[in-house]
Amino acid sequence: MKKIALISLGCPKNQVDSEVMLGLLSARGYELVEDLSVADWIIVNTCGFIESAKEESIEAILEAAEYKQSGNCEKLAVTGCLAQRYQKEILEELPEIDVVTGTADYHKIVTLLEEDVTEQFGDIDSSPDYSLLPRVNSMPFYTAYLKIADGCDNHCTYCIIPSIRGKYRSRSIEELVAEAEELVKTGVRELILVAQDTTAYGKDLYGEPKLA
Repeated sequence: MKKIALISLGCPKNQVDSEVMLGLLSARGYELVEDLSVADWIIVNTCGFIESAKEESIEAILEAAEYKQSGNCEKLAVTGCLAQRYQKEILEELPEIDVVTGTADYHKIVTLLEEDVTEQFGDIDSSPDYSLLPRVNSMPFYTAYLKIADGCDNHCTYCIIPSIRGKYRSRSIEELVAEAEELVKTGVRELILVAQDTTAYGKDLYGEPKLA
């Protein structure tokens, strides 16, 4: 099977998305590697929030692309916020990229890579049920991030998040408990709750904040 390497940039929420992609690829039978030079497929999960983050993401993409010449890389996939924010420009400006998808379809990464889909951008106001998706925890074994919501409704004038992550979407308490239980089975003893706006958790589902 192909060897897969993933570079994860940006915030803990993005890291959870990266862990889901790794989990899906591992469940499919692909070998996960850290050495980019031996990877057949390289994924860069990007951040696109501020200028320095965008520059870091572009540098990581270009670094990964070099392994098409000096390593084994056959495909370079770019996912995440930079891809979502600049979906029209990214393939034009960076022809080294083979697959590009944004914040809504990263959980389809296996299909995108296997079926040679060049680009796919879905509804940013939707989220998968994380509790049903496999994850490879990239944190120390005893701790993990638990994403309790995605998106944001604040629409601050300086912030691009609602445009690339969509409206605020709390996950149900039942779904969170199910994922927490699965993480505990792997040895996790500390859960770090993350969201764009943790204090708003539950407003959209239950009509009032529900974070104790």
